[in-house]
Amino acid sequence: MVRLLKQPLLHFLLLGALLFVWNARVSAPTATDNDVVNDNVIVVDRTSLLDYLQYQAKAFDPASFNQQLDAMTASEKQKIVADYVREEALYREALRMQMETGDYIIKQRLVQKVEFLLENLVSRDVEPDEATLAAFYAERQQDYRIDAVYSFTHIFFDAGKDGLEGAKTRADALLAQSDNIGFNDAGLHGDRFPFLQNYVERTRDFVGNNFSDDFVAALDTLNPADKWQGPVASRYGYHLVLLTSRSEPGIPSLNAVRDRVLDDYRYETLVRSREAAEQEIVAGYEVRVELEPAQ
Repeated sequence: MVRLLKQPLLHFLLLGALLFVWNARVSAPTATDNDVVNDNVIVVDRTSLLDYLQYQAKAFDPASFNQQLDAMTASEKQKIVADYVREEALYREALRMQMETGDYIIKQRLVQKVEFLLENLVSRDVEPDEATLAAFYAERQQDYRIDAVYSFTHIFFDAGKDGLEGAKTRADALLAQSDNIGFNDAGLHGDRFPFLQNYVERTRDFVGNNFSDDFVAALDTLNPADKWQGPVASRYGYHLVLLTSRSEPGIPSLNAVRDRVLDDYRYETLVRSREAAEQEIVAGYEVRVELEPAQ
């Protein structure tokens, strides 16, 4: 019995039944003793207006919308009633004309509602124990690999001005006098660089795109220090570099990325469970493939 209660398809059927009852309650006209419930009677009651307001706002907070409805003036309520009646009348007319039949957009919306129901059903009981989470992480460690990141500033010497040799000569000359040039003084020297002056915790790819892969490779040979180093070549010329920090690439510990791993575990579990529930539904149907040859 316990195993049966854990089946996602059973959950789906139970929730679907509850949703059907709820829809019948909120969608059907509410009759008083003097009303006759039929397709030509649109009863506008408080429940109908609250549902209408919440769906229009795409926000579902009954208490808040109760207060909003009470705070409306008579003219505001009259307009809301008119808007609701218009929508309900057109909806019923569409049903009367059977416009929903064969409409692929409506079919897709109904499919989406079932998918939404399944997601709500299978999103339960997905908290893993420590061993399960550790095994999940061990199988996907490369997905959480941390790239090297660099923090530095630089002084640029443009090869477009006097060629590579000229740019390197100017860089060497300034390096010899760089003891008194601070991090924030870099922009006062050299030439204007087409990208950033300061790079803080930028990845290898980011730096490589701004300079060149050879420039990044050269950064890996430098030690972070409170002094200027170089010259280092890029695709644009030469640079003096003040490298303040560089983190090494590698695989972080589970604790360092626990929240991200847990989110990924929940998502993958949700997807697998939803797909399993969908397959149970599909398995309940006999499928006949009758493809006629193209004429």
